[in-house]
Amino acid sequence: MVSSPSRASFFEPPLTFRRLAFLLALAALPAASARAGAPPAPPAGLSADDQDAGLLSPTSALLDACLDDYNSLRFDRAEAEARQAMALQPGHPLPCVYLQAALCAEIEEQGLAGFEDRAVLERFDRATHQALDLEAAWERERGDAWGPVYLGNSLGARALVSMYRGRLLRSYTDGRESATALRLAQKRVPGQPDADLGLGQYLYFCGRLSGVMRFFLVLHGDIPGGIARLKHCADAGCRSSVLAQVVLARILVEEEPDHEAALPYVQAVYGRFPLNWAYAKLAQEEALALGLARPEALALALALRDQWRSGWRPPDYAHMDPSGLFQALDAAGK
Repeated sequence: MVSSPSRASFFEPPLTFRRLAFLLALAALPAASARAGAPPAPPAGLSADDQDAGLLSPTSALLDACLDDYNSLRFDRAEAEARQAMALQPGHPLPCVYLQAALCAEIEEQGLAGFEDRAVLERFDRATHQALDLEAAWERERGDAWGPVYLGNSLGARALVSMYRGRLLRSYTDGRESATALRLAQKRVPGQPDADLGLGQYLYFCGRLSGVMRFFLVLHGDIPGGIARLKHCADAGCRSSVLAQVVLARILVEEEPDHEAALPYVQAVYGRFPLNWAYAKLAQEEALALGLARPEALALALALRDQWRSGWRPPDYAHMDPSGLFQALDAAGK
């Protein structure tokens, strides 16, 4: 692997493979990289799902903090929190899956910036190996729906990182196996919402591939069905709901524009993670598309203006220009 490839070679493969990468990865990162409504208050105790999965309350709190930190681009903190959770419950796969998620998000951000950190890639490989071992043990001992959900997460994350590294066959294989695992989870528990995060993206991004690609790769797409599954996950209040909101915000703002449908997801994601430039950029696009006569759009625009005025700046590779936002606010007398 080249140590410092260009952005084009590291992060921008040909269009069909770039789309396929999202499909293969399934973005099956728990309740998880490139963000006005207040974030929902965390539950006072463990959720029923966390209790069913055998999580301890301190572990659950650390995983929630990890999710918030890697979605806010605080990768060192997120990694430390995942490792603390792993130390608390060393036999549970989920903390290791969150470590994968944090490292995968960091790798994605580095790819956008045009560089590669071998140490981060090596830590991701070790985390993946450990996660797969834990998931195999979990499956042997419990045989419940959580095992294939965790396995689908791990394989989806490895598929995405493999694509970034140019390992397209591994990415394709892991993506197919991830979808198989998630289908097994829903066979064991019909409608299991965490599995719909990955399966929804699988159907959606397969649907965006050309018919020829789908035929030769034996991939069956369903754009409306994929979006419906993502909405089910986003609205279910499960661990994966936050990331489903992120994916829906991206899809409904940028790829299948439906700004009315996108609004609650953009509000939720930007409200929770305002310092993530990718989520702020989605909020800016959404506000301008809806028009500032809409109170919700105006609230997004004012929050973004305050953020810019406070000194916040996105990285250069974000290509985020606030001039249109400021002009629209001036025209609205704000």
